[in-house]
Amino acid sequence: MKLEEYVDQVVNGLPCSRREKQDVKDELLDHVTSMKQELMEEGYAEQEAAALAIQRFGPVAELKSQLAASMPLIDKYVRKWVLALFGLYVAACSYLLLLSPDRWHRRRFTLEWKERMLRHGAPEYTYIFQNTKPMRTLFDYVFHYEHYSAYTIAYNLLGNIALFMPLGLLLPLLFASFRNRHRVFFTALFASLAIEFLQFWLALGSFDVDDLLLNVLGGLCGYGLFRAGAAFVYRQRSREADKSFSTLS
Repeated sequence: MKLEEYVDQVVNGLPCSRREKQDVKDELLDHVTSMKQELMEEGYAEQEAAALAIQRFGPVAELKSQLAASMPLIDKYVRKWVLALFGLYVAACSYLLLLSPDRWHRRRFTLEWKERMLRHGAPEYTYIFQNTKPMRTLFDYVFHYEHYSAYTIAYNLLGNIALFMPLGLLLPLLFASFRNRHRVFFTALFASLAIEFLQFWLALGSFDVDDLLLNVLGGLCGYGLFRAGAAFVYRQRSREADKSFSTLS
């Protein structure tokens, strides 16, 4: 078997993009060719050296299985698009939560309200724009649901969860160091806390500790989706490797 044929069989079917597959092929062919040259320098004939180099690298199915197992969930070319998607997600969140014209329009009302309450000697009413008691807002939606529209309840509950799901999904997909639920938990917590603080400090929204709980829950839900997707991908790769091994053995 020629070296090119051997490398083609190994690379064919690897779980990666065409460009990444070509990179793996070029690198593997370079290593096999280098070993062949070393064997020829030791006195082996060209065909014998090629056969011995292939033998030392191992059977096609075994090497393919090892390469497939070592491949990242997304290769470096696809990763660029996912990284761009993550940047778009951060930009969209920044706009919706801090930069939208609607928030800055409501800011004027919030500042005027606080100023009016202070002028009338009722500073306690300036705290209607914050909630520091866990579950207070959630219980209010449950036990006094008749005071709110279905849209308001869904927007504030499901919206806060859905908002942070991409964070829990994309971070571990892009960075192996975030493939840990504790890191995702604290990242979601600190990101949500920063947003809540900025909204309150700039009078762009209310500070609500229940939003923190829902945001963190959303981040963990996104991480759960990542774990389920990763398990599915690795299981499929294992099946493909077993199928390839049984076909070539």
